[in-house]
Amino acid sequence: MKIILTVFALLSFASLNAQTQKEKLEERQKNKVEIFTSDENDNLQFFVDEQVEKMKLSENLRDDYYMILGYHTNKMGRLDDKDAQLSEKEVKNKFQAMIQKLDKDMKEILTEDQFNIHQESFSKIVTSVYNRRGWSQ
Repeated sequence: MKIILTVFALLSFASLNAQTQKEKLEERQKNKVEIFTSDENDNLQFFVDEQVEKMKLSENLRDDYYMILGYHTNKMGRLDDKDAQLSEKEVKNKFQAMIQKLDKDMKEILTEDQFNIHQESFSKIVTSVYNRRGWSQ
């Protein structure tokens, strides 16, 4: 009987925990602010894919590149969430700091030529963000 009660308690806890996580995710999605439209995001993805092709990365390195890029760009994209309560100046400063962290991580895995392609292509995306946000460079 104790085993059944223990299993029931664990299942209840897991269910409650999953519900809490779902609620947190839903709240986070409500607070998300989109900088680019869906079509613009598609175009950016196509552009990044073209640039990655130019780098001639191995399959493993390509996976690492996309993982690092996704990690950093996801964090960048969350800077101006409604619940972040950052001023525009703070968002811009944190964005610039995140670009430096991204470049540091990329420099560790890419050759000099590949890194130059990364910087050149990502600077175009950064320029788009600056233009969209009305920031001066």
